[in-house]
Formats: sequence, C-alpha cells, structure tokens
Amino acid sequence: MIKRKNFIIIGSTGRNNGKTEFACKLIKQLSKEHLVVGVKITTIKEDEAKCPRGEEGCGVCGSLTGNYKLTDETDKISQKDTARMLRAGAEKVLWLCVYKKSSLEGINELISKIPHNAVVVCESNSARLTINPGLFIIIRKLSEHFIKKSCKEVYDFADKIIESDGEKFDFSPERIRFDNNNWQLREKATAIILAGGKSIRMGEDKSMLQINGKPLISIISSQLLPYFDEVIIGANDSEKFKFLNLRVVHDIEKNKGPLMGILSCLKSSNSDLNFVTACDIPIMNIPYIKYMLNRAFNADIVMPVSENKRHETLYAIYNKRIINDTENILKENKRRIIELFNMVNVTFVDINFDEWYQNLNTKQNYLSFIQRQLHTSTI
Repeated sequence: MIKRKNFIIIGSTGRNNGKTEFACKLIKQLSKEHLVVGVKITTIKEDEAKCPRGEEGCGVCGSLTGNYKLTDETDKISQKDTARMLRAGAEKVLWLCVYKKSSLEGINELISKIPHNAVVVCESNSARLTINPGLFIIIRKLSEHFIKKSCKEVYDFADKIIESDGEKFDFSPERIRFDNNNWQLREKATAIILAGGKSIRMGEDKSMLQINGKPLISIISSQLLPYFDEVIIGANDSEKFKFLNLRVVHDIEKNKGPLMGILSCLKSSNSDLNFVTACDIPIMNIPYIKYMLNRAFNADIVMPVSENKRHETLYAIYNKRIINDTENILKENKRRIIELFNMVNVTFVDINFDEWYQNLNTKQNYLSFIQRQLHTSTI
C-alpha cells in the first residue's frame, strides 16, 4: 500500500452519481491556495479490451499495448472527465488506464509525474486498494441502492459517504480543506463532551487531569474542533470550563446521570447528528468516529460494541430523533442508556478496545496512560 497524504480519492457507488462534478468543485476551491493535479484511474481486468463500464467505451482500454497507459490531458474543450478537471483549475491532469495486475507499477509511474508540492484530486474506486490517501470519499446516489463491485471492495475504507442526486450534494466541497499537509473534513454534526460526572473512582475531576501540561478536556476538544460544526460541553458548571470558549449546556434536571446529559445536549445541539463522548477518553480516533458517522444515515444511534458484548455508550453517535424516547425513559425514573435499544433504530459497529481506546476511570488508569505517553506521541 502506497501512503500519500496529499491525495484525496473520490469513488462512487455507480454511474452518473456526480463524482466528476464534485471533483471539479473541489479542484476549483483548492486551486485558490494550492497547486492541484487532477487524476483519473481506470482499472481493467486482464485480457479484456472492453471498457470497465461494459460498453464499447472510448477505445483507450482496448488500445493498451503494455501493462498501462498514462495520458497527460491537454484538451480543455471536450466533455471528458479529464478535460473538465483542467477547466476547473487543475494545473495538470493525468489519466492512468491500467490492468489490475499492474496497478502498483502503473500508479508508481503516475506518482513520479506529480510535483511533490501538489495536492492531488483523484477519481477512482480501485485506486484505494493500492493508495492509502489522506482522505477517501464515496459519492452515493440517493435514488439507488446498487453498489458496483469496484466500490464494494473499498466501501468500508471511506472517510465520508456523500449523498447525491447526480448534481447536488448533501455535503459541500467547501467543508474539505488541505492545511499543513493534512486533509480536514468538517462534519455537519456536533461533538458533545459530557463532563458532569462526579469522578468518584478517580478521586478528582477527570476533565481537569493534566496531560502534556493541558487539562484532559482541552486535549479532547482540540482534537474534535477541526472536524465538527460545533463542540459543546455537557456540564453544570459553566465557570469551570470558561477557558475553553465553548458553549456549556446544563442538565435539564441535575443528578439524573449521563442519559440526562445526552438529552440536554441533544436538545441544545444545532445538528441532527451528534457524536457523544465522555470526558475521560483522551484519544479521539477521528477515522473511527467518521466510520460511525457514515453509518448513521439510517440509524438513530451508532454504538460501538466489542467481541465480549461490551457497549461503549459514551463514544457513540446519537440522532436528535431519540429525544422523545429519551424523555419518556427519564420520566419513568430509568437512567440506563441501553433502555433506548428496544425503542430506536440502533446500528452496532465493532470496536477493539485493546488497540487504541483508553478510559481513565481510576488513578492507576491515568498514571499508566501518562507513562505510555512518555514513549509515544499519540496526542
């Protein structure tokens, strides 16, 4: 796998989804600040002269005399995808047509033709099997449930699934930026940090534990801010968190537990989709959070669950649609978040708690985490 942080790869679930339209909008935006190279990669099966679309096509695939053909687009007039990229503002547009068995060879040749300081906007599904980009998005047509094979192979790699009617999108390219050699994709969602607990097992306020000279809640919020429309704090002491310059939402009723904190913040949130986290989880795994958000389009809750059936209720996605059911649970003096499972649509996603997840519940948890931080640069 070739790692290229300066690449954004745009795939699609089918034809006429608006993939090139989105790529061109993105190129137009990025070219105001960066040198942009447009790339189109077409992968064909061995010994097939037909277009991968199953049609006669343009003849390029059938004209291959070697393992691949790399074309430097110069035409700005036609309606070819590559020509449209040039018109959108790309400094250079390359089209790689390659046999699948020679993907690595062809892509290495492609990369050698790209200036080292360029930002690359690449159209392809299959390229994601060879390139690990800084960002991978998939365009999905609202009216279709069909997913072509090349997209199925890479669907779970997507950092963002964008819905389209072929021309308009539910996610603006303006939400995607390339800054300091990193892609930033700001979600149409709110991040909620619950910090109203009593920290009984820790013996001191967990949200204010010092990590690298900063309060834990500051470490958490700084990881989330670039990727969400807003970040809010669920707590009953506004003054304590004033230094964060973030909105603090008080519980509607005090001493009702985290479910009340979730309800109060959902009612105050400006977004339908909300990522809720506890204030004692120092590592915000952004790719995993995006993975959950991608699965929230038809779910009320997206909840991580481990092999031993451990649910992580305070590192999950909650939709505002659960507000009424949550209020009913609390009116019955119930407080467990899992009471919602039989009332709303929940999508469970796998999580391996041993890989990256840390929950600082006790002083020993905290000291062990600090010790590991001395040998790593996770945060």
